Amino acid sequence: MRKLVSWGARNMRQFPWRTRRTAYRVLVAEKLLQQTAARNAVADAFQQLMAFYPNPARLAAADLRQLKKIVRPLGFVYRAKELKTLGKALSVLYKGRVPDDLPLLLHLPGVGDYSARAVLSFAFEQPVPVVDTNVARFLHRFFGVDSPMPSNPARSRTLLKLAAKLMPTTGKSSAFNFALLDLCTSVCLPKTPKCAICPLQTACSTGQLVLARCNRSEAPP
Repeated sequence: MRKLVSWGARNMRQFPWRTRRTAYRVLVAEKLLQQTAARNAVADAFQQLMAFYPNPARLAAADLRQLKKIVRPLGFVYRAKELKTLGKALSVLYKGRVPDDLPLLLHLPGVGDYSARAVLSFAFEQPVPVVDTNVARFLHRFFGVDSPMPSNPARSRTLLKLAAKLMPTTGKSSAFNFALLDLCTSVCLPKTPKCAICPLQTACSTGQLVLARCNRSEAPP
């Protein structure tokens, strides 16, 4: 997967939660990104949250009205209460530190499989696959999976095992997962994948089919 990591280094999307990746910053960002496609609005909310609540203790003591005001542009205002509850849990259970253990992360209120694995990969560089709906689509295409897409890809053992096969074994977990996420949002699109410019075309089951069709169409009669 060196090609993917190299592609990612050249094409990585820039967001404030990617520039300085403490576990707390990653966890808060993942909470904001849930069910939200408006990345600019998320960036604004994230920067405000980090300015007012730079650590779990401050988040736990946050004024709920202020939190609601910050997250309201994203929709799902209930996330304000979830963030405050999360800050309290981190402060009480782990003395303000975000755990680097999957079961402990999943025990935190409002933290699901995707967010927990994102923290382990992006903040702690653990070799953990991060699978969302877009990555699940990529895995189905790459490995030629015929089964239906699971309702919750982040918890699919099959997809997690397939993603783990692609993971680098030495210290590039975040670079790999960021590159894969970015590839899925700009190249491996839902309806019109751009296989011709994909760095993984020759290794991908779907890409190989596309490449074969192109070769046949270009062959002389």
